[in-house]
Amino acid sequence: MKYLLTILSIFSSVHLFAQTELIEKHLNSDFYSTQFTGFYLYDPITKEEIYNYNGNKFFIPASNTKIFTLYTAMKMLNDSIPAFKYQLIGDELHIEGTGDPTFLHPKYKNTRALDFLKNNGSKIVFHWNNFDEESFLPGWTWDDFRKDYAPERSQFPIHENLVSISKNGSSIKTFPTYFEELTEIREMPEPRNFYDNKFYISNKKRTEKVPFIVNEMVIEKSLSQILGKPVDMVKTPMVNNPKVFYSQKSDDVYREMMENSDNFLAEHLLILASSTLPGKLSASETITFSKRYLLNDLKQQPEWFDGSGLSRYNLFTPQSFAQVLGKMYNEFPEQRLFSIFPIGGKTGTIKNRYKDSAQPYIYAKTGTLNNNVTLSGYLKTKSGRTLIFSLMNNNSIKDLSWIRNENEKLLRIIRDNY
Repeated sequence: MKYLLTILSIFSSVHLFAQTELIEKHLNSDFYSTQFTGFYLYDPITKEEIYNYNGNKFFIPASNTKIFTLYTAMKMLNDSIPAFKYQLIGDELHIEGTGDPTFLHPKYKNTRALDFLKNNGSKIVFHWNNFDEESFLPGWTWDDFRKDYAPERSQFPIHENLVSISKNGSSIKTFPTYFEELTEIREMPEPRNFYDNKFYISNKKRTEKVPFIVNEMVIEKSLSQILGKPVDMVKTPMVNNPKVFYSQKSDDVYREMMENSDNFLAEHLLILASSTLPGKLSASETITFSKRYLLNDLKQQPEWFDGSGLSRYNLFTPQSFAQVLGKMYNEFPEQRLFSIFPIGGKTGTIKNRYKDSAQPYIYAKTGTLNNNVTLSGYLKTKSGRTLIFSLMNNNSIKDLSWIRNENEKLLRIIRDNY
């Protein structure tokens, strides 16, 4: 018996060495020699660190940041999104924003919030004093202002805080309609002025989506036109104990954020989460709360600046991503979790990758910024194990699709040999 156990132990050691050697051979290839790469592999069942290659080093995570945002939102929000706080006083409906990003969002057909605002009160009194943070965040690039992937953050987003412009001949239509008089057909370097809400659409285009500058007048005029009733903007706080009106199912918002890497949803989920805390809306307060109470056991605390990963100031380690993914795996049902993450070969930003298997084996979040490619999530091996991985590539001058191809090769090695 003792002899048999010795043989099994030797066999197990040889097998483990062979597995490790396959990963090392891949990561030590010439491909990775001119960039900074980190890789961490972990078994959430046995709590075993399987492989650590620069796993405790800090990287720019890009949209992998949304994994931290997702975990924080899932811990702090209920099963439905808080649309706004309200009180009906006489015939006036008093409201205060919570940062709900789904109001008139084209992806969501649930109109409960819109119907409630239309059908209650002859006038809306909007308490516009509970969000003082900047519309943009540290580490965002200045020219993001014109990109539809980086709308401004606000306490009461309308239509993703984007103007949808359509052109038919010399006729222009916009939504919200408030912006029609501020839009013209004209060849300009940018589709909007930097400092004001003046928009342009080229003769060569039929449609355009452009972020608008959020201010008191825009909310007042847009909301009044949409609801068909007057809207008064006030800067006094609401009286005590307002009610909360809920809109979309939270998991539907999480899924859209993760599958399509929606920056707008990610930023506002942090603001939404702060609506459950005392004081004004504040994404930075949500981050502080999460780090202090939800993530205080991380081996490397991140430099965390935003919800989306647009900030170049964000710094996270592969090991910290594995830890958070492990928390999620232990705290939420696998079926729910895997339905939110992009699925290799099936959904989201990895729909066209990891298609070499009849059964999905990758459930992971991508991240992309100039010269940076990241991927973190869950991997199901052929032997039936569910492993957690984080793969981060920074400072690469190679074509990004080439990096993704090499990442896919590495994860196939793990799928087939673990």
